[in-house]
Amino acid sequence: MRRIGNAVDTITAFLGAAVAGVSLLLPITFTWTGQSTQYRLTSLINSVPRGAAIGVIVAVAVAVLVTTFTRPVAAWATALGGALGMFVNHFAGRHVSSPDMLTTQNYLDSVCAGVLLGALGAAVLRRPGLAIGFALGGAGSFVAGNLADVLHITAQDPLEVLETPPRWLIAAAVLFLLLSTYHNRSRPMAERSPRLAVELPVTPILAAMVLALVVLMVSEWLNRQYQDAPNVSHAVDIGLAVTATALAAMAAAMLLPGRDGVGVYLAVSLVPVFTALGYAARPGWGVLALLVITAVGLFIGTRLPSAFIAITMIAGLAVFAIYNGSSDINVVDAAGSAGLALTTGYCCGTARPRYAPSGVLAIAALYLPSIITAVELRPDGATKASTPGCTALAIVACSAVGIAVLYFFRPRGRPRSDEPAEGETLADI
Repeated sequence: MRRIGNAVDTITAFLGAAVAGVSLLLPITFTWTGQSTQYRLTSLINSVPRGAAIGVIVAVAVAVLVTTFTRPVAAWATALGGALGMFVNHFAGRHVSSPDMLTTQNYLDSVCAGVLLGALGAAVLRRPGLAIGFALGGAGSFVAGNLADVLHITAQDPLEVLETPPRWLIAAAVLFLLLSTYHNRSRPMAERSPRLAVELPVTPILAAMVLALVVLMVSEWLNRQYQDAPNVSHAVDIGLAVTATALAAMAAAMLLPGRDGVGVYLAVSLVPVFTALGYAARPGWGVLALLVITAVGLFIGTRLPSAFIAITMIAGLAVFAIYNGSSDINVVDAAGSAGLALTTGYCCGTARPRYAPSGVLAIAALYLPSIITAVELRPDGATKASTPGCTALAIVACSAVGIAVLYFFRPRGRPRSDEPAEGETLADI
Protein backbone atom coordinates (compact mmCIF):
# COMPACT_ATOMS: atom_id res chain seq x y z
CA MET A 1 0.00 0.00 0.00
CA ARG A 2 2.84 2.37 0.74
CA ARG A 3 4.24 1.93 -2.78
CA ILE A 4 0.83 2.63 -4.26
CA GLY A 5 0.55 5.74 -2.09
CA ASN A 6 3.97 6.99 -3.18
CA ALA A 7 3.08 6.35 -6.83
CA VAL A 8 -0.11 8.37 -6.40
CA ASP A 9 1.85 11.18 -4.73
CA THR A 10 4.32 11.23 -7.63
CA ILE A 11 1.49 11.50 -10.17
CA THR A 12 -0.05 14.24 -8.03
CA ALA A 13 3.23 16.16 -7.98
CA PHE A 14 3.48 15.94 -11.77
CA LEU A 15 -0.12 16.95 -12.46
CA GLY A 16 -0.14 19.75 -9.91
CA ALA A 17 3.08 21.31 -11.20
CA ALA A 18 1.90 20.96 -14.80
CA VAL A 19 -1.46 22.60 -14.08
CA ALA A 20 0.15 25.48 -12.19
CA GLY A 21 2.81 25.90 -14.88
CA VAL A 22 0.34 26.03 -17.77
CA SER A 23 -1.76 28.55 -15.84
CA LEU A 24 1.22 30.85 -15.25
CA LEU A 25 2.71 30.41 -18.72
CA LEU A 26 -0.46 30.78 -20.79
CA PRO A 27 -2.91 33.66 -20.30
CA ILE A 28 -6.47 33.17 -19.23
CA THR A 29 -6.99 36.43 -21.15
CA PHE A 30 -6.14 35.65 -24.76
CA THR A 31 -7.73 38.01 -27.26
CA TRP A 32 -10.97 39.22 -28.74
CA THR A 33 -9.67 41.95 -31.04
CA GLY A 34 -12.99 42.37 -32.81
CA GLN A 35 -14.83 43.19 -29.57
CA SER A 36 -12.31 45.29 -27.69
CA THR A 37 -10.92 48.78 -27.28
CA GLN A 38 -7.23 49.64 -27.23
CA TYR A 39 -7.38 50.18 -23.47
CA ARG A 40 -8.83 46.71 -22.91
CA LEU A 41 -6.23 45.09 -25.16
CA THR A 42 -3.43 46.86 -23.30
CA SER A 43 -4.85 45.65 -19.98
CA LEU A 44 -5.01 42.09 -21.28
CA ILE A 45 -1.47 42.13 -22.64
CA ASN A 46 -0.11 43.56 -19.40
CA SER A 47 -2.02 41.07 -17.24
CA VAL A 48 -0.11 38.08 -18.62
CA PRO A 49 3.45 38.90 -17.40
CA ARG A 50 2.13 40.66 -14.31
CA GLY A 51 0.02 37.64 -13.40
CA ALA A 52 3.06 35.39 -13.79
CA ALA A 53 5.13 37.65 -11.52
CA ILE A 54 2.38 37.64 -8.90
CA GLY A 55 2.16 33.85 -9.12
CA VAL A 56 5.91 33.47 -8.55
CA ILE A 57 5.86 35.65 -5.44
CA VAL A 58 2.79 33.88 -4.04
CA ALA A 59 4.33 30.46 -4.72
CA VAL A 60 7.51 31.18 -2.75
CA ALA A 61 5.62 32.91 0.08
CA VAL A 62 3.28 29.92 0.44
CA ALA A 63 6.22 27.48 0.29
CA VAL A 64 7.99 29.34 3.09
CA LEU A 65 4.83 29.46 5.18
CA VAL A 66 3.86 25.80 4.92
CA THR A 67 7.39 24.60 5.68
CA THR A 68 6.87 26.00 9.18
CA PHE A 69 3.99 23.59 9.77
CA THR A 70 4.75 20.37 11.57
CA ARG A 71 2.51 18.02 9.61
CA PRO A 72 3.00 17.41 5.87
CA VAL A 73 -0.78 17.13 5.41
CA ALA A 74 -0.98 20.92 5.83
CA ALA A 75 1.03 21.42 2.64
CA TRP A 76 -1.07 18.90 0.71
CA ALA A 77 -4.29 20.50 1.92
CA THR A 78 -3.06 23.97 0.97
CA ALA A 79 -2.17 22.73 -2.52
CA LEU A 80 -5.63 21.18 -2.77
CA GLY A 81 -7.17 24.53 -1.86
CA GLY A 82 -5.21 26.25 -4.63
CA ALA A 83 -6.32 23.68 -7.20
CA LEU A 84 -9.95 23.98 -6.09
CA GLY A 85 -9.71 27.74 -6.42
CA MET A 86 -8.45 27.34 -10.00
CA PHE A 87 -11.27 24.95 -10.85
CA VAL A 88 -13.96 27.27 -9.46
CA ASN A 89 -12.40 30.22 -11.30
CA HIS A 90 -12.40 28.37 -14.63
CA PHE A 91 -15.83 26.82 -14.16
CA ALA A 92 -17.55 29.99 -12.97
CA GLY A 93 -15.99 32.01 -15.76
CA ARG A 94 -17.94 30.06 -18.36
CA HIS A 95 -21.27 30.89 -16.70
CA VAL A 96 -21.06 34.29 -15.05
CA SER A 97 -18.20 36.07 -16.76
CA SER A 98 -18.16 38.55 -19.59
CA PRO A 99 -14.96 39.16 -21.55
CA ASP A 100 -14.43 42.30 -19.45
CA MET A 101 -13.90 40.07 -16.37
CA LEU A 102 -11.19 37.93 -17.91
CA THR A 103 -8.34 40.18 -16.80
CA THR A 104 -9.45 39.91 -13.18
CA GLN A 105 -9.85 36.17 -13.57
CA ASN A 106 -6.33 35.96 -14.94
CA TYR A 107 -4.97 37.47 -11.74
CA LEU A 108 -7.11 35.17 -9.59
CA ASP A 109 -5.87 32.21 -11.61
CA SER A 110 -2.25 33.28 -11.09
CA VAL A 111 -2.72 33.57 -7.34
CA CYS A 112 -4.37 30.14 -7.11
CA ALA A 113 -1.66 28.63 -9.32
CA GLY A 114 0.98 30.17 -7.06
CA VAL A 115 -0.67 28.63 -3.98
CA LEU A 116 -0.79 25.24 -5.70
CA LEU A 117 2.82 25.38 -6.93
CA GLY A 118 4.28 26.65 -3.66
CA ALA A 119 2.44 24.31 -1.31
CA LEU A 120 2.99 21.29 -3.53
CA GLY A 121 6.69 22.07 -3.90
CA ALA A 122 7.08 22.36 -0.15
CA ALA A 123 5.38 18.99 0.26
CA VAL A 124 7.36 16.99 -2.29
CA LEU A 125 10.77 18.56 -2.92
CA ARG A 126 12.40 16.83 0.05
CA ARG A 127 11.28 13.38 -1.16
CA PRO A 128 13.40 12.35 -4.18
CA GLY A 129 10.81 10.36 -6.12
CA LEU A 130 8.12 12.96 -5.69
CA ALA A 131 10.55 15.77 -6.46
CA ILE A 132 11.23 14.19 -9.87
CA GLY A 133 7.52 14.21 -10.67
CA PHE A 134 7.23 17.84 -9.57
CA ALA A 135 10.26 18.92 -11.63
CA LEU A 136 9.03 17.04 -14.69
CA GLY A 137 5.59 18.63 -14.46
CA GLY A 138 7.00 22.13 -14.02
CA ALA A 139 9.69 21.80 -16.67
CA GLY A 140 7.38 19.95 -19.07
CA SER A 141 4.81 22.74 -19.12
CA PHE A 142 7.66 25.18 -19.76
CA VAL A 143 9.25 23.37 -22.71
CA ALA A 144 5.88 22.59 -24.31
CA GLY A 145 5.57 26.28 -25.15
CA ASN A 146 2.61 27.24 -27.32
CA LEU A 147 -0.20 24.82 -26.45
CA ALA A 148 -2.93 26.71 -28.28
CA ASP A 149 -3.35 23.99 -30.91
CA VAL A 150 -3.29 21.16 -28.39
CA LEU A 151 -5.86 22.92 -26.17
CA HIS A 152 -7.95 23.93 -29.22
CA ILE A 153 -7.90 27.62 -28.32
CA THR A 154 -9.46 29.92 -30.91
CA ALA A 155 -9.43 33.69 -31.16
CA GLN A 156 -13.12 33.80 -32.10
CA ASP A 157 -14.35 32.84 -28.64
CA PRO A 158 -12.75 34.91 -25.85
CA LEU A 159 -14.02 32.50 -23.17
CA GLU A 160 -12.13 29.66 -24.88
CA VAL A 161 -9.04 30.79 -23.00
CA LEU A 162 -10.65 29.51 -19.80
CA GLU A 163 -9.25 26.18 -21.00
CA THR A 164 -5.66 27.21 -20.15
CA PRO A 165 -5.28 24.77 -18.49
CA PRO A 166 -8.40 22.78 -19.46
CA ARG A 167 -10.92 22.06 -16.74
CA TRP A 168 -10.54 18.30 -17.09
CA LEU A 169 -6.82 18.61 -16.29
CA ILE A 170 -7.56 20.79 -13.25
CA ALA A 171 -10.22 18.29 -12.14
CA ALA A 172 -7.71 15.44 -12.46
CA ALA A 173 -5.23 17.40 -10.33
CA VAL A 174 -7.92 18.04 -7.71
CA LEU A 175 -8.80 14.35 -7.59
CA PHE A 176 -5.19 13.24 -7.12
CA LEU A 177 -4.60 15.98 -4.55
CA LEU A 178 -7.56 14.63 -2.58
CA LEU A 179 -6.03 11.16 -2.66
CA SER A 180 -2.58 12.42 -1.66
CA THR A 181 -3.97 14.58 1.13
CA TYR A 182 -5.80 11.54 2.49
CA HIS A 183 -2.68 9.37 2.08
CA ASN A 184 -0.50 11.84 4.00
CA ARG A 185 -3.05 12.69 6.67
CA SER A 186 -1.42 10.52 9.35
CA ARG A 187 2.28 10.92 8.62
CA PRO A 188 3.85 11.32 12.06
CA MET A 189 5.65 14.43 13.20
CA ALA A 190 9.42 14.06 13.46
CA GLU A 191 11.22 14.83 16.68
CA ARG A 192 12.70 18.29 16.41
CA SER A 193 14.83 20.50 18.59
CA PRO A 194 13.21 23.58 20.19
CA ARG A 195 13.30 26.73 18.10
CA LEU A 196 12.05 30.26 18.41
CA ALA A 197 8.30 30.65 18.77
CA VAL A 198 8.18 32.78 15.61
CA GLU A 199 10.60 31.67 12.93
CA LEU A 200 9.60 32.55 9.39
CA PRO A 201 12.57 32.92 7.02
CA VAL A 202 11.83 35.86 4.76
CA THR A 203 14.91 35.81 2.54
CA PRO A 204 13.38 33.43 -0.06
CA ILE A 205 10.34 35.71 -0.26
CA LEU A 206 12.60 38.73 -0.73
CA ALA A 207 14.50 36.81 -3.41
CA ALA A 208 11.27 36.07 -5.26
CA MET A 209 10.09 39.67 -5.02
CA VAL A 210 13.39 41.10 -6.24
CA LEU A 211 13.65 38.69 -9.16
CA ALA A 212 10.01 38.81 -10.28
CA LEU A 213 9.46 42.55 -9.91
CA VAL A 214 12.76 43.61 -11.50
CA VAL A 215 12.34 41.25 -14.46
CA LEU A 216 8.75 42.43 -14.93
CA MET A 217 9.63 46.13 -14.77
CA VAL A 218 12.62 45.75 -17.07
CA SER A 219 10.67 43.81 -19.70
CA GLU A 220 7.82 46.37 -19.66
CA TRP A 221 10.28 49.27 -19.79
CA LEU A 222 12.13 47.82 -22.76
CA ASN A 223 8.87 47.19 -24.56
CA ARG A 224 7.90 50.85 -24.07
CA GLN A 225 11.28 51.95 -25.42
CA TYR A 226 10.61 50.03 -28.64
CA GLN A 227 7.08 51.39 -28.89
CA ASP A 228 8.20 55.01 -28.40
CA ALA A 229 11.08 54.80 -30.89
CA PRO A 230 10.57 51.78 -33.16
CA ASN A 231 12.98 52.79 -35.91
CA VAL A 232 16.15 53.41 -33.92
CA SER A 233 18.77 51.14 -32.43
CA HIS A 234 18.16 50.05 -28.86
CA ALA A 235 21.52 48.45 -28.15
CA VAL A 236 22.06 50.60 -25.06
CA ASP A 237 18.56 49.88 -23.79
CA ILE A 238 19.08 46.15 -24.28
CA GLY A 239 22.40 46.35 -22.45
CA LEU A 240 20.75 48.10 -19.50
CA ALA A 241 17.97 45.49 -19.44
CA VAL A 242 20.49 42.64 -19.48
CA THR A 243 22.44 44.26 -16.65
CA ALA A 244 19.32 44.76 -14.54
CA THR A 245 18.25 41.15 -15.11
CA ALA A 246 21.69 39.87 -14.15
CA LEU A 247 21.79 41.98 -10.98
CA ALA A 248 18.30 40.81 -9.98
CA ALA A 249 19.34 37.19 -10.47
CA MET A 250 22.50 37.76 -8.41
CA ALA A 251 20.56 39.40 -5.58
CA ALA A 252 18.02 36.59 -5.53
CA ALA A 253 20.73 33.90 -5.63
CA MET A 254 22.67 35.44 -2.77
CA LEU A 255 19.53 35.72 -0.63
CA LEU A 256 18.97 31.96 -0.83
CA PRO A 257 20.83 29.59 1.51
CA GLY A 258 23.98 27.78 0.38
CA ARG A 259 24.22 27.15 -3.33
CA ASP A 260 20.47 27.08 -3.91
CA GLY A 261 20.87 30.15 -6.10
CA VAL A 262 22.24 27.98 -8.91
CA GLY A 263 18.68 27.00 -9.78
CA VAL A 264 17.72 30.67 -10.09
CA TYR A 265 20.63 31.38 -12.45
CA LEU A 266 19.74 28.42 -14.63
CA ALA A 267 16.08 29.45 -14.80
CA VAL A 268 16.92 33.06 -15.60
CA SER A 269 19.13 31.81 -18.44
CA LEU A 270 16.59 29.34 -19.81
CA VAL A 271 13.72 31.82 -20.14
CA PRO A 272 15.35 34.18 -22.69
CA VAL A 273 16.74 31.24 -24.66
CA PHE A 274 13.26 29.70 -24.77
CA THR A 275 11.83 32.98 -26.07
CA ALA A 276 14.60 33.46 -28.61
CA LEU A 277 13.95 30.00 -30.03
CA GLY A 278 10.37 31.01 -30.80
CA TYR A 279 6.94 29.76 -29.84
CA ALA A 280 6.22 26.86 -32.14
CA ALA A 281 2.78 25.27 -32.23
CA ARG A 282 3.01 21.55 -31.50
CA PRO A 283 0.63 18.61 -31.91
CA GLY A 284 -0.23 16.40 -28.97
CA TRP A 285 2.36 13.78 -29.84
CA GLY A 286 5.00 16.51 -30.00
CA VAL A 287 4.25 17.55 -26.42
CA LEU A 288 4.53 13.93 -25.30
CA ALA A 289 7.88 13.57 -27.09
CA LEU A 290 9.19 16.70 -25.38
CA LEU A 291 8.10 15.33 -21.98
CA VAL A 292 10.04 12.13 -22.65
CA ILE A 293 13.15 14.10 -23.67
CA THR A 294 12.80 16.29 -20.59
CA ALA A 295 12.61 13.17 -18.43
CA VAL A 296 15.79 11.86 -20.06
CA GLY A 297 17.56 15.13 -19.31
CA LEU A 298 16.28 15.04 -15.74
CA PHE A 299 17.61 11.52 -15.29
CA ILE A 300 21.03 12.48 -16.64
CA GLY A 301 21.12 15.56 -14.44
CA THR A 302 20.41 13.57 -11.28
CA ARG A 303 23.17 11.10 -12.16
CA LEU A 304 25.81 13.54 -13.48
CA PRO A 305 25.02 16.97 -12.03
CA SER A 306 27.22 19.85 -13.14
CA ALA A 307 26.33 23.53 -13.17
CA PHE A 308 29.15 24.11 -15.68
CA ILE A 309 27.69 21.58 -18.12
CA ALA A 310 24.19 23.00 -17.59
CA ILE A 311 25.17 26.60 -18.34
CA THR A 312 27.24 25.43 -21.32
CA MET A 313 24.23 23.61 -22.75
CA ILE A 314 22.10 26.74 -22.35
CA ALA A 315 24.80 28.82 -24.06
CA GLY A 316 24.80 26.34 -26.93
CA LEU A 317 21.05 26.81 -27.33
CA ALA A 318 21.54 30.59 -27.37
CA VAL A 319 24.09 30.25 -30.16
CA PHE A 320 21.64 27.99 -31.98
CA ALA A 321 18.97 30.68 -31.62
CA ILE A 322 21.31 33.31 -33.10
CA TYR A 323 21.55 31.42 -36.38
CA ASN A 324 18.31 29.43 -36.44
CA GLY A 325 15.88 31.09 -34.01
CA SER A 326 12.23 31.16 -35.17
CA SER A 327 13.11 29.09 -38.20
CA ASP A 328 10.42 28.11 -40.69
CA ILE A 329 12.06 24.73 -41.21
CA ASN A 330 10.27 22.05 -39.21
CA VAL A 331 13.37 19.91 -38.68
CA VAL A 332 15.38 22.85 -37.35
CA ASP A 333 12.53 23.92 -35.09
CA ALA A 334 12.14 20.36 -33.77
CA ALA A 335 15.88 20.16 -33.06
CA GLY A 336 15.74 23.39 -31.09
CA SER A 337 12.73 22.21 -29.11
CA ALA A 338 14.37 18.86 -28.34
CA GLY A 339 17.56 20.58 -27.24
CA LEU A 340 15.57 22.90 -25.00
CA ALA A 341 13.71 19.97 -23.43
CA LEU A 342 16.90 18.01 -22.79
CA THR A 343 18.67 21.06 -21.35
CA THR A 344 15.76 22.06 -19.13
CA GLY A 345 15.51 18.56 -17.72
CA TYR A 346 19.24 18.43 -17.10
CA CYS A 347 19.14 21.80 -15.32
CA CYS A 348 16.33 20.59 -13.05
CA GLY A 349 18.33 17.49 -12.17
CA THR A 350 21.47 19.54 -11.54
CA ALA A 351 20.06 22.33 -9.36
CA ARG A 352 19.23 20.19 -6.28
CA PRO A 353 18.26 22.95 -3.82
CA ARG A 354 18.65 22.15 -0.14
CA TYR A 355 15.66 24.25 0.89
CA ALA A 356 12.23 23.55 -0.64
CA PRO A 357 11.22 27.22 -1.22
CA SER A 358 14.44 27.65 -3.20
CA GLY A 359 13.36 24.85 -5.52
CA VAL A 360 9.90 26.41 -5.85
CA LEU A 361 11.51 29.71 -6.88
CA ALA A 362 13.72 27.98 -9.45
CA ILE A 363 10.75 26.23 -11.07
CA ALA A 364 8.44 29.24 -10.84
CA ALA A 365 11.08 31.54 -12.37
CA LEU A 366 10.69 29.60 -15.63
CA TYR A 367 7.33 31.33 -16.11
CA LEU A 368 8.55 34.90 -15.64
CA PRO A 369 8.46 37.31 -18.60
CA SER A 370 11.58 37.88 -20.66
CA ILE A 371 13.13 41.00 -22.14
CA ILE A 372 13.46 39.02 -25.39
CA THR A 373 9.72 39.41 -25.92
CA ALA A 374 10.21 43.12 -26.56
CA VAL A 375 12.88 42.63 -29.23
CA GLU A 376 12.17 39.36 -31.00
CA LEU A 377 9.34 40.25 -33.38
CA ARG A 378 9.40 43.86 -34.54
CA PRO A 379 7.20 44.43 -37.59
CA ASP A 380 9.24 47.46 -38.62
CA GLY A 381 12.32 45.34 -39.25
CA ALA A 382 14.48 47.57 -37.03
CA THR A 383 15.65 44.58 -35.02
CA LYS A 384 18.11 42.15 -36.56
CA ALA A 385 17.10 38.50 -36.62
CA SER A 386 20.10 37.62 -34.45
CA THR A 387 19.33 40.17 -31.72
CA PRO A 388 17.13 37.89 -29.56
CA GLY A 389 19.73 35.13 -29.59
CA CYS A 390 22.58 37.56 -28.85
CA THR A 391 20.61 39.09 -25.99
CA ALA A 392 19.88 35.65 -24.57
CA LEU A 393 23.57 34.72 -24.85
CA ALA A 394 24.53 37.87 -22.92
CA ILE A 395 22.18 36.89 -20.09
CA VAL A 396 23.61 33.35 -20.08
CA ALA A 397 27.14 34.76 -19.86
CA CYS A 398 26.13 36.93 -16.90
CA SER A 399 24.57 33.90 -15.21
CA ALA A 400 27.77 31.90 -15.73
CA VAL A 401 29.74 34.64 -13.98
CA GLY A 402 27.13 34.73 -11.24
CA ILE A 403 27.40 30.99 -10.65
CA ALA A 404 31.19 31.28 -10.40
CA VAL A 405 30.82 34.08 -7.85
CA LEU A 406 28.26 32.08 -5.89
CA TYR A 407 30.55 29.06 -5.78
CA PHE A 408 33.41 31.25 -4.59
CA PHE A 409 31.47 32.82 -1.72
CA ARG A 410 29.52 29.68 -0.84
CA PRO A 411 32.02 26.81 -0.66
CA ARG A 412 30.52 23.39 -0.30
CA GLY A 413 30.31 22.30 3.31
CA ARG A 414 27.95 21.72 6.19
CA PRO A 415 24.89 24.00 6.22
CA ARG A 416 24.45 26.60 8.91
CA SER A 417 22.29 25.70 11.87
CA ASP A 418 19.38 27.72 10.49
CA GLU A 419 19.47 25.99 7.08
CA PRO A 420 17.73 22.70 6.32
CA ALA A 421 20.11 19.78 6.04
CA GLU A 422 20.39 17.57 2.98
CA GLY A 423 17.52 15.11 2.81
CA GLU A 424 15.46 16.88 5.47
CA THR A 425 11.76 16.33 4.96
CA LEU A 426 8.91 18.78 5.39
CA ALA A 427 8.18 17.38 8.82
CA ASP A 428 11.75 18.03 9.89
CA ILE A 429 11.85 21.68 8.86
